[in-house]
Amino acid sequence: MACRVMEVLLRVLAILLSIAGALVMAKDKQDTFVMLGTVPVPLYARHSYVEAFVFLVYANGIVAIYCFIAVLLSLLAKSRVLAGLLFFMDQALAYLLLAAAAASTEVAYIAKRGEKKLVWGEVCSNFEHFCNLVGVSLVLTFLSVLVLVTLAILSGKRLFGHPPLCAPPSTPPVHQGV
Repeated sequence: MACRVMEVLLRVLAILLSIAGALVMAKDKQDTFVMLGTVPVPLYARHSYVEAFVFLVYANGIVAIYCFIAVLLSLLAKSRVLAGLLFFMDQALAYLLLAAAAASTEVAYIAKRGEKKLVWGEVCSNFEHFCNLVGVSLVLTFLSVLVLVTLAILSGKRLFGHPPLCAPPSTPPVHQGV
């Protein structure tokens, strides 16, 4: 029972982290002006301008929906087939979210530092607020990845562990006096 509660709490935590990561990124935008001589030129930053950030929003949304469904399934049904499916899906979605976070981290790094070999300048000096919120979203997303990895480890131990994790404690045999 304690393991089921821990699993549900971890899945709820993954839901909250993924929703927060998606919302922070999806709402992230900034408008600014730079001066070219005496002419102000408007600049705009939106998450939708960068495909990696869009991927991050969708991946976080998929993880949140999956974890919600997994909570319902784990509360309603208990079978080895379901445990195997959750083990597989926890890993698959951890990899999906890790891929989205890694791609977005690379874009954020280039935005912050630029890429000298390609003569790409950094842009975060013009969009500091935008870049800071990208960082917040990435932290939330990587935390969600860690929760999913923890769930995959717990699922694997439950399926393949000897003795199985969360197995009911065995009671010693009662000796009757002769």
